[in-house]
Amino acid sequence: MVSAMTRDSLSGVWAAVATPFDDDDHFDEGVFRENLRRLAAAGIDGAYTTDSDGEFYAIELDEFRSIVDVFADECEHLGLSNQVGVTWSNTKGVVDRLRHAVDRGIKGAHVGHPFFMPMTPDSVLRFWGDVQEAVPESFGLVHYNTRRCPNYLLPADYRDLVRRTPSLVGTKHTGWNFHEFSTLTETVPELAHFVSEHVFTPFALFDARGIYSWFANFNARYMVDWWAEIVTGQWQPAVRRQRRMDAFIREVMAVFGGEGEGNLHGIIGKAVTATSPFLVPANTTRRPYLPISEDRIETFRTRVHDAFPDLLPDAHD
Repeated sequence: MVSAMTRDSLSGVWAAVATPFDDDDHFDEGVFRENLRRLAAAGIDGAYTTDSDGEFYAIELDEFRSIVDVFADECEHLGLSNQVGVTWSNTKGVVDRLRHAVDRGIKGAHVGHPFFMPMTPDSVLRFWGDVQEAVPESFGLVHYNTRRCPNYLLPADYRDLVRRTPSLVGTKHTGWNFHEFSTLTETVPELAHFVSEHVFTPFALFDARGIYSWFANFNARYMVDWWAEIVTGQWQPAVRRQRRMDAFIREVMAVFGGEGEGNLHGIIGKAVTATSPFLVPANTTRRPYLPISEDRIETFRTRVHDAFPDLLPDAHD
């Protein structure tokens, strides 16, 4: 039985589970379940889907419900803690997704602000009021704070939000700015602040509670071991892992491109996953976002085997 998600309990390595589509552009339940099993067997602390790596922007409400039904069922069998992404372009879309997640026994959700247009300060507060009203207090809300959504929150912005939103348990902090993160953990230390691979070791020194990880789909055990080093204060090995990860990320951007080429999040994540033997690959993406070509994937696979054999899962089995 997975317990409730609270500000005190939320921590560790959480895998960003991609949404696999088959050749007919349908959700591939079999691949999804198998990949969840492999991730759980590697020792992750939790999994989440339908966020940016889960291509939330390409999934309408009826399919979201189907995916969450499968996700909830498999996580229950595995005893795996779970969250889902519920970001949408309006409050009703977010609330509809939240209510289904609650009904299916999901423990928490990543909430990004509605995109396309910014909100006024009063609109932001009303949005979070509506979100809070849609869930029980035992349900954990995590603010997905990304500059790709309007109304990016600075540390001081959270003071009032924490008071008004008792179900808010954490943040998904996507930035690089050390001063901002240090101020965030000082300003609202009661929240569980999660980060990404590019800053994992240095931000863990300043109270990051865990990581929402895309690399877990390439080698989950590497991330679990990295977190264990951080928790036990083995900072030199953790720094070595950070340097290797930084080099890996540079290679990813060199081969697959980034924002300049229109490739981000799930598109790159699926391509990176396809170069590892860990999960069942599923490189099909939803239009208008086209998948990275098989030629580029093969180029990256060769570079990984040449330059990053220590990051491959068979190096740790």
